[in-house]
Amino acid sequence: MSIVFHNDPFTPFDRQPIIVHDSPSFGSGFRRSVAIPHAYLPVPADAARLRVAARSLEIEQWVSHHDADWEPTIEMKRTLIQERPDEVVAMLPGAEAACEEVARGVMGSIGVAPTDARGLDALVEAAMCVADDLCVLVPDAEGMPRLVAAVLCSPNRWRLAEKLGGTMASIHVPVARYDIDLDSPVNAVLKRLNVEKPIWRINWGISNHPSLFQPDVPPITLEIDIADMWFRTEWQTLRRLADTGAILFTIRTYVEKLSDFVSRDYAVVHDIGDIVNKVREDVAQYKSIAPYRERIFEYLSLR
Repeated sequence: MSIVFHNDPFTPFDRQPIIVHDSPSFGSGFRRSVAIPHAYLPVPADAARLRVAARSLEIEQWVSHHDADWEPTIEMKRTLIQERPDEVVAMLPGAEAACEEVARGVMGSIGVAPTDARGLDALVEAAMCVADDLCVLVPDAEGMPRLVAAVLCSPNRWRLAEKLGGTMASIHVPVARYDIDLDSPVNAVLKRLNVEKPIWRINWGISNHPSLFQPDVPPITLEIDIADMWFRTEWQTLRRLADTGAILFTIRTYVEKLSDFVSRDYAVVHDIGDIVNKVREDVAQYKSIAPYRERIFEYLSLR
């Protein structure tokens, strides 16, 4: 599938933007950068190794906070679900009850009454109300959670059809050092996860492409101006569901152009530069930072 380079996070990676938005948040038909929440940025400890770094989440907060990107993200999701459903929506048999419980919880958390939709339709209905992606995991006979359903419109270089039915370990096979740094901690977190104590964490990277819908790795563009690269962060939550025992895994993706990111506080910018400089080479390769590492470090250090 061909990659189309453009400057609009809400246009898929393989499409040319054609919509001119009327909102003042947009310019010349392209989405301008919105700052990633400070709490969702990596910290210096993330340079040493991959970490779960799970933090407690208020039980009432099922999804991310409403912000300027909320409606454009939902608009993008609506278009993807209508035009490319096989790429962004899936469910295995037997996951109907879990999908319905997710829909009740997500919609109730934002004050929206669920309809009589059932199974996958209920999950899609809930996903269309929020900016977050919704993934459902159900324990197998051995108690290992497996991905059984999802509405995934902001994939970070992975395809839903290839991961459906997989465990966390099999889903994350391409992730550098997952087996070394994350496999055991993730399994421990999932085992301890209970209804009263949902958690959140982040995943981060720097990309030469802004698209939220980015299932494939874009080709390396060594000629790119580092200022035109994009910081990408996923705010992820995990919560155990009371009725079915399933796990809801949500993903809200934020992107911010580096030319905007460098206007942040001096210490924040230099901390990120230091992380980029020190992260292990195999992790830098996986995050697609390696080809640009020295130039990114130099660009952020000059702030």
